Amino acid sequence: MSNNQPVFIYLLIFLALSIVLKLLGVIDVANIELIGYAFIFYGITLVYTSFGKKQTVVLFIGSSVFLVGLVLFLINNFEFTNSKEIIFPAILLIIGINFLMLFLNNTGRKRFLAISLTSIISAIIVTLLLGSITFQDFFTSIINIGEKYWPIVLIAVGLLALLHKEYKRK
Repeated sequence: MSNNQPVFIYLLIFLALSIVLKLLGVIDVANIELIGYAFIFYGITLVYTSFGKKQTVVLFIGSSVFLVGLVLFLINNFEFTNSKEIIFPAILLIIGINFLMLFLNNTGRKRFLAISLTSIISAIIVTLLLGSITFQDFFTSIINIGEKYWPIVLIAVGLLALLHKEYKRK
């Protein structure tokens, strides 16, 4: 984990500057949202540095941290009738995506794919049974997120394309 030390330092700098800007009234962000951004940043870094390097535990933790940050961001920025109802499906979805990442990291381990699909399908079923989110609400939320954060999506797609090119060159 020593190669992640500079990232951790940048993460602390980000959090410190964000807190100072919040205290000065320059930005108006909830504390939980700041924690969500920090989790997203650190989780992406852990996934990036561990993917393809047989660091299964770090990859699992990194994708978990990223996805928890994403859940914190979504709960803070979007209206849910009862945000407690999405916790259990979110946990199932996080587990499913984590095992999908482990499968993508080592496609020879088919049981990771089976666990992933089972968990993701279970999350969808639980969500539909609870009735807290309908497909219409889901697609409406996706459209709203796309309208609000399209520049970030374009930047992320561009960076992924560059990373893919760089990875192909090596």
